[in-house]
Amino acid sequence: MQKKVSFFLLIKLLFLGNLFAQKKMPINKKTKQVSYHISVMPLHANLYAHDKALQQFRGVTGAGFQIDLNRYRTDEHIKSRVKTRYNSGFSLQFVQFNNAHLGYTINGIYFIEPFLFSIKNFSLRLRAAGGLNYASNPWHLTRNPENKAYSWHLNGYLGLGLHAHYALNANHALYASATYGHFSNGNTNNPNFGVNYPFLGLGYERKLVHKSPVIKNQLWYKQHWRFDLGLMASNKSLSDFKNMRFWTYGFMANASYRTGNLHAFTIGLEAFKDESMDFALQKHNVYYAYTFDVRMLGLLGGHEFLFNRMIFSQQLGYYLHNEIPKEFVGRLYHRFGINYKLNKHLMLGLNLNSNMQKAYIFDARMLFSLYK
Repeated sequence: MQKKVSFFLLIKLLFLGNLFAQKKMPINKKTKQVSYHISVMPLHANLYAHDKALQQFRGVTGAGFQIDLNRYRTDEHIKSRVKTRYNSGFSLQFVQFNNAHLGYTINGIYFIEPFLFSIKNFSLRLRAAGGLNYASNPWHLTRNPENKAYSWHLNGYLGLGLHAHYALNANHALYASATYGHFSNGNTNNPNFGVNYPFLGLGYERKLVHKSPVIKNQLWYKQHWRFDLGLMASNKSLSDFKNMRFWTYGFMANASYRTGNLHAFTIGLEAFKDESMDFALQKHNVYYAYTFDVRMLGLLGGHEFLFNRMIFSQQLGYYLHNEIPKEFVGRLYHRFGINYKLNKHLMLGLNLNSNMQKAYIFDARMLFSLYK
């Protein structure tokens, strides 16, 4: 019996050793061709005073620079998958405003940049970007009461722009950029009217190195339809009651139709309750006498950039149900979002609900996806 057990253990160890050896053996895996470039761009910004609370900043400009680490995919695998050329990467942006109350901003950004078209050495690209913002001089009751644009050092950043790019040769290029930048905390803290600053820039790009890393797990799917169900929540404040916190929570359903491997169009419904509006209306000198339903139902349609694990979305919404007076919340709104795929069926996301030009709610969400 002991010999049988020893023989069995020996066979098992040999089997496990063989599996281990197979893991260690080199496997012919597909590689991707990635060309890394660095670019530097001086920029000029003009602040857009989109609300009467920011009229003291009308005419404010900014000067700074942006450094990009660009990653161009050139392999046949991505060409067959996406059907177009694209660039992606990371940016570091600095802007010094010429108004001491606004100070300066530093943005750490991730971007994707599909080519709209390219002819020989020239290409026109659409860049979608999102990331984190550090702003130097937030609102303070005594030290900086003039700045109602932002009240925290740390905020979220969003950008959408066009890049015109001309390659001088294989290693050097020039480009021009026109971008609409925004940062705010989405009413997580108040005052928070947000900073909108369109900016222009001219830059220089240089190739650094070309690499061929192994292609890791890909989350592209052949199905054209994706259906999302999700929960969302946010904790926010009010500009007149800065020390109080309120919850906003709800759910959403979204259908996305992929027209290409990089683009999809969406339609969706969302329902949420904003407890801060209930409190604000009760404290209003006119509306306190009325009862309003602060639950809202919105219909949305828009576009998505699909990029393996990342999805950048832009949607225009209309509230089918909204009893809150329009000076608080208008019927039309925008949503800008970033979702990250944990796997095929689960995503985590951050989303900004903007009441036209004013940030309204910055929420976190979890989504479950099905494909057809």
